[in-house]
Amino acid sequence: MIKPKALRKKATIGIISPASPLRGGTERLDKAIRYLEQLGYNIIPGKHLYANNAYLAGTDDERKSDIESMFANPNVDAIICSRGGYGTMRYLHQLNYRLIKQNPKIFVGFSDTTALQSAIYRKTGLITFSGAMVGVDMIDFHPESEEFFWRVLTSKRKIGTIQQSLPLTTIHKGTATGHLVCGNLAMLTAIAGTPFQPNYKNAILLCEDIGEESYRIDRMLSQLELQGALHQSAGLLFGQFTEDENRKTSTPKRPITDVLTEYAQRSDRAAIGNVMYGHTRKKLTLPFGVQCSINAGKKNITFPESGVE
Repeated sequence: MIKPKALRKKATIGIISPASPLRGGTERLDKAIRYLEQLGYNIIPGKHLYANNAYLAGTDDERKSDIESMFANPNVDAIICSRGGYGTMRYLHQLNYRLIKQNPKIFVGFSDTTALQSAIYRKTGLITFSGAMVGVDMIDFHPESEEFFWRVLTSKRKIGTIQQSLPLTTIHKGTATGHLVCGNLAMLTAIAGTPFQPNYKNAILLCEDIGEESYRIDRMLSQLELQGALHQSAGLLFGQFTEDENRKTSTPKRPITDVLTEYAQRSDRAAIGNVMYGHTRKKLTLPFGVQCSINAGKKNITFPESGVE
């Protein structure tokens, strides 16, 4: 495991678009960049930050080169993605992981970048951060999310027990300790069976998703169960599962909480729900790969170490 250096004052942050292009032009991202600059950070935009190639932010080579350039640049202290969307899976087999391992630094992404972050951890051992992104969350940063984001990236102290305004729920009683594997459920299932899937053995698995109906959540959890991920994991955490209310379907609905409970019981793993982690404005930014302990009965999630050094 490699921890990146803590983000210092007046550090330089590189911003890239490793997946989909910006939404609604450049105004939102430009506003978020001004927010970072007002905090005293220097900003270096990726060469292809504003690229647009249908649903991709430039070609695979362009997006991959921005990642590698940011890791190779000695003046860049941290890399934060502009947004997710789709596309990081397309170049995982071509990425220069030796370069990344030789130049460890903070990397923050969410949603589609789950695939990229899992690959980085598998190939290099580098701790990355799953959470708030520049063009999505920092335009109107929720105060609770903002405070946690900067504390996790700048403090060498242990993160400790999670305090969040949303009430955690006990889904299946028990305790567990393991390294945190966190990300978007659809992406975790998409990279299943590849050399880039997470190491689930003795992990604390945290997942979330957006716009997926309960039967689709059921299907994805079934896949994780069949591949052994749920039984290999030491414990389970479930974030926010926000459905697409506008999607018309003839399929009968089932509460997603019922689906989550069923799979937690079938795997007989300690499980906590309603974690403030997902495609919502209120979002925890968490270090992929660090140790985590949960006590489902007491509704406690604790990180006995920091995500940076």
